[in-house]
Amino acid sequence: MKKILLIATFATCGLTACVPKVVEKLPYYKMPVVQGTPLDTEAVLSLQTGMTREQVELLIGAPLLRPAFRDNQWDYNYQIMRGGKVKEERNLSIYFNGNVVAKITGSALQYAREQAKQKGL
Repeated sequence: MKKILLIATFATCGLTACVPKVVEKLPYYKMPVVQGTPLDTEAVLSLQTGMTREQVELLIGAPLLRPAFRDNQWDYNYQIMRGGKVKEERNLSIYFNGNVVAKITGSALQYAREQAKQKGL
């Protein structure tokens, strides 16, 4: 009798553990997933118009993808995901006129400026 009761208890516990609502409530570590090129705030702030491609590449690295038909623009994207949800996302676009930086835009530039303000730089 005790064996049957014990088996029934374990079977019930085992089946309830398989219910998705119960599984979602269990605390477990969700590893952050980093995609793209991490951009250093000081390096982003030191970017200036008039720099060459080589200087940009030495400062923040090569872009992840270089489009074949759009050689005048480099795009850097950075994203952190935790638990399947995007927690942090930044992008940086650098436009070239020939071999020289003509324009710099993106949320990474704004983020770097905010960080510099907070640090008092």
